[in-house]
Amino acid sequence: MPSRNIILSAGHYYHIYNKAVSDNLLFIEERNYHFFLSKILLYLGSTTKLLAYCLLPNHYHLLIQLKEHNLPKSMQKLALSYTVPFNRIYNRTGHLFQGPYRLKSVDDTRYLVHLSRYIHLNPVAAKLVNKSEDWNFSSMREYVGMRSSIYIDPRIVLDIMDDKAGSSLVEKQRDYKNFVEDWDPDYMSFTQK
Repeated sequence: MPSRNIILSAGHYYHIYNKAVSDNLLFIEERNYHFFLSKILLYLGSTTKLLAYCLLPNHYHLLIQLKEHNLPKSMQKLALSYTVPFNRIYNRTGHLFQGPYRLKSVDDTRYLVHLSRYIHLNPVAAKLVNKSEDWNFSSMREYVGMRSSIYIDPRIVLDIMDDKAGSSLVEKQRDYKNFVEDWDPDYMSFTQK
């Protein structure tokens, strides 16, 4: 279950995240990342619009816009559909995730844009890559035009960030790349609360 005091509302934005129990990993091999993404598409595709994501070895972040109110059921299906085969393949038992997914409401567009940057910078903060677009398991490559995707639509965030009349998609992608690269660690911490 998500945080109990958050009201789910269609059209609203939410940050969903979770991590592995103890010091375990959620993703061991490249195929695990792809499998989880396929489950996101299957179980969240009809209830949410995925705006950004990042999958790291021991946790994940999703930035969504809710289409329908049945997010808890969809998230439960996502977790179970990943955990059961993962446990079978890696000969493990028990919980894979630390607990129920965490959910934060995103109340303004400025925060939405900064949150997308935070999500895309997680692999850099974890010292997995030097530049966010070098991490294959996030939506940063879609944001900067390096890859197209069936999973996400970066245009909502790109349009909010760069709302100048007449800006092309390429200009918005370039501006977003610069925005991410100009991250100020004093402004946004990577400590999860």
